[in-house]
Amino acid sequence: MPEAKIALVTGAGRGIGREIAQRMAREGYAVGLIARTKSQLEETAELIRQAGGKALVTPTDVGKREQVLAAVDAVERELGPISVLINNAGAYLRKPFLEISEDDFDFQLKVNTYGPFFCTQAVVGRMAERGAGTVIFVLGSESRSGPLQYAAYNASKLAQRAIAESVAYEFMHRGVHSAALDVDGAVGLERVTDAAGDADPDHFVATQSICDELMHLINQPRNAWTFSVDLRSYWQWRPRVAAKKKA
Repeated sequence: MPEAKIALVTGAGRGIGREIAQRMAREGYAVGLIARTKSQLEETAELIRQAGGKALVTPTDVGKREQVLAAVDAVERELGPISVLINNAGAYLRKPFLEISEDDFDFQLKVNTYGPFFCTQAVVGRMAERGAGTVIFVLGSESRSGPLQYAAYNASKLAQRAIAESVAYEFMHRGVHSAALDVDGAVGLERVTDAAGDADPDHFVATQSICDELMHLINQPRNAWTFSVDLRSYWQWRPRVAAKKKA
C-alpha cells in the first residue's frame, strides 16, 4: 500500500507556513494546520478548500506537549496517519545580549526547540513502525553576519538542528527521512519586500523556492536522502565588511 498523503504543518497561520500548507495541498496532501491563532488558521484552511484541497484546523501552542499530542491525535483521527511533518513554527528575537531576559530566552527555546521536539516525538515513532515518513525542520540563521544580538534565537535554532540530526541517525535507517532546511536570509514575503522599497526581488529567498525545495526533499528516493540544505539568495553571498568610518 502506498503511504497516505497526510501532512502536518506547524506555524501554518501566516507567512511561510501558510505558503507551505497551500503547496502541500496542491501536491495532493490533506493538511493538518498548527498555530496558536485560530483565525489565521481558518484563513489558511479556507484558501486550501477554495482550491479544492482538504485541511484541518488545530489551534496549538507547540511549546506545550499536551496540546501537540491532542493536535496530532485529531489530525490522524480525521485525516489519517501523518506521512510528512513540517516543523516550521518559529519565534524570532533580535536583542542586545545584555538585554535578553530569562523570559525572552525561555520563549525562544519553547517555540524553536521544544516545539519541534514535541511535534517530532509525537509522530516519528509511528512513522518508523510503518517504515516511511518525512520530518523536515525549517531553520533560519543570522550567523553569517555574526551572532550579534541573536544569542537567544541562534541558540534555540542550533538546538533544533541538533534534534534534527539526532532524529536522522536514530530513524533514517528505519525509513523516516529527517532533513534540516536552513533558509538563511530574508524571505520574499510581501511585508518584507514592501519594506525593502525598490530592492531587487532576487535579493530575497522566494517562498515558491522554499516550497520547491521542500517538495524535492519529500520526494527524494531513500537511496539518496539529503540531510542538510542551505538555502539563500545570491545576494546573501556578498562579502560582509564593516562600514568605513567617516573622516
